[in-house]
Amino acid sequence: MPTAAFEDIRTRAEARLARNMKIKSMIIDRLGLDVEAAVVSDNQPLFGRGLEMDSLDTLEIVVMVNNEYDVLISDDDFEAFGSINALVDFIEDREAAA
Repeated sequence: MPTAAFEDIRTRAEARLARNMKIKSMIIDRLGLDVEAAVVSDNQPLFGRGLEMDSLDTLEIVVMVNNEYDVLISDDDFEAFGSINALVDFIEDREAAA
C-alpha cells in the first residue's frame, strides 16, 4: 500500500475516533451521566444495558445533534440510537448528503 494511501486511512480513522469521543463526551455531559467517556465502547448500546438512556434522554440527544451538527433526527431514524458508532454513522451520512 502506498504511503499516501496509508496516511489517508490513518487520518480518517483518527478523525473518526476523535468524533466518537467528542459525541460520547457531549452525551455524558448533556445527560449528567457518572461515567468517563473513555470507558464507553463505541459499540455499546445507548439503551438498555448500555448507557441506559430513556425517551427524555433521546430528545436531549436529538437537540444536541441538531445544535452541534445541524442534522435532524426524525422519529423514523431510530437506528441512529443503536450505539455511538450508529449515531456517528448517521451524522456523517446526513452531512455527506447535504
